[in-house]
Amino acid sequence: MRLTFMAGAVAAASLTTVVPATAVAQPGGVTAACNIDINAPKEMAIMSLSYQQAKAAQNPEQRKKLLTSMTKELDTKPERFAKNPTGYQYLLSEVLKMWALEPGTPHAPTRSSIGFVANPTETIDLVNAVDAAYKAIVAASPACEADIKAQRQNELWLAQTQAALSAMSGGSLDSAEYYAKRSMLLVNGPYPHYVLANVANQKNDKKNAMMHWKHVIDLSGKDSVYKDLKSGSMYYLALTQLEQAGGAQGADQVALAKDAAATFKALITEYPDSPEVPNHYNNWADALTLAKEPDMSQVYVGMLADPDKQSDISLAIGGVVATRANKTDDALKLFEASVKKNPNSRDGLRNVAASYYAKDRFKDMFDPSRKLVQIDPNNYDAWMFFAYAAQGIGKAAKLPAEKKAWTDTLVKYQTIADQLPVKVEIAGFSRGADNATLTLALEQVAATGTYTVTAEFLDMEGAVVATATADAGALKKGDRKNVEIKGTGKGIYAYRYKAIK
Repeated sequence: MRLTFMAGAVAAASLTTVVPATAVAQPGGVTAACNIDINAPKEMAIMSLSYQQAKAAQNPEQRKKLLTSMTKELDTKPERFAKNPTGYQYLLSEVLKMWALEPGTPHAPTRSSIGFVANPTETIDLVNAVDAAYKAIVAASPACEADIKAQRQNELWLAQTQAALSAMSGGSLDSAEYYAKRSMLLVNGPYPHYVLANVANQKNDKKNAMMHWKHVIDLSGKDSVYKDLKSGSMYYLALTQLEQAGGAQGADQVALAKDAAATFKALITEYPDSPEVPNHYNNWADALTLAKEPDMSQVYVGMLADPDKQSDISLAIGGVVATRANKTDDALKLFEASVKKNPNSRDGLRNVAASYYAKDRFKDMFDPSRKLVQIDPNNYDAWMFFAYAAQGIGKAAKLPAEKKAWTDTLVKYQTIADQLPVKVEIAGFSRGADNATLTLALEQVAATGTYTVTAEFLDMEGAVVATATADAGALKKGDRKNVEIKGTGKGIYAYRYKAIK
C-alpha cells in the first residue's frame, strides 16, 4: 500500500507499518496498485500532519487533544471527503486505533468523549469501528485488500490477542473469550481460535473446542511461527476426538475414531521428532480399534521399513500394536529392533523374551532374560522367563537325564522368583534432555523389611550417567508402595536398579 503525502510531510515509513504496494490484475491486463492519497482535500492533508504530531506526542493530554480535534474534523461534514473515501477511511482507522490504545479509554466510549459530533451520547465500540473502516477501504479500493489484511495485524490486534492469552492463562474464561473475539474481528488468525478452543474445552464444550482447534491447524498452515500452537492444537484435538469416540456408539463412534486416527497420524508425520511420538502411535492404534479398522499394520509398517528412524520406545510400542493385531512375526522384528537400538531397554528385552516363548524358541529366551534380570532384578516375571524356557526345552527332551536337568533348572529359577523379598514392577520411566525419573512399584512379600533403593541411569552405550537413591522405608507383608528416583545428567537413555534384598 502506497500512501501519498503532501510536500513537507513526514516520510511514509514513519506513518504506518503497512507492507509495500501491491498490484492487482484488471481486465485487459491492466494492473491497479493500492494507492491511498491523504493529501486531498486540503483538510485531510492538514490532518495527516496532526496525526504525525499525535504519534510523536509524549504528553497524554496533548495527544488526546490532537486526536479529539482529528475525530471532530473527520465527523464534521464528512461529505467533504466523498471524493477520497480510501484516504478518509484510512485516517479514520488510524485515529480510532490510537484512541483504542490510549490508556484509560473504554472499549466503547461515548462518541462525544473522543470528539465525534453526530450522535454524541451513543457509544462506539472502537475495535468494531476500526474493522468497519478497513472494510470500507477495501470496498472503495479492492486493490488494497491484501495490504489492509496485513495492516490489520497491528498494535490494536496485538493488544487484544495478548489480553486474551493472559486472561486464559489466569483462568478468566469469560474475559479470554471476549478478547479473543475482538482479536478475531481484526485478524482471523490462529491465536484467537486457540484461546476459544481452550475456553470451550474448560467449559466442557468439546464440540466447539474441536472446531476451534481445527481452525488453528488450518490457519497456521506451514508457518513456523505457529509451530507450537499448531502442534499443541493437533494434540488436543486428537486426544479429544479419541475421548469422545470412547463415549460414543455406533456410527458416531466410528466417525470420531477415524478422525482421531487421522489426526494422530498427521501429528506423527508433521512432528516426527516430538518426544510424544511413541504415545501418538499407541493412541493411533487405540483409535483404529474403536474405528473397527481391521488393518493395524498401518501404525507400524513404516517402522518395519526403516527402524533406524524410530526411537526404541516407538519400536517397542509398534511391537505391542503388532501383537494386538496377532502379527507375531512383525511384533518380534519390532521388539528386536527396539533392543538393537537400546540394549538396555527393559520393555524391549521383556517383550523379546515373551515373543520367543510364544514361538517356542525357548533357547533364545536366555540371552534377553539374563540382561533383563540385570536391569530389573526384583521382577518376578523376569526370573520366571528362565523357568518357562527350561520347561519348554524339558518337554521336548528325549533322554530322562536331560528332562531332569531342565526340570531342576525350572525349579531353581521358580524358587528365585518365589523367594524375592520384594516384588517390583516398573510403574513409569520418563527421560528428558538432561534428567530422568524412574518409578518403581514395590510389593512386600517377606514379613518385614526396610529398604533404600538405588538406581543407575545409563546412556545409549550403557555407561552410567547418574546414580540416585530413594528411601522406601519400612514395609510389612502385603504393603505396596511407589518409589520415585530422579537422575540428573545429559543423554540418559535407560536405567537399572540394584537388587533389593
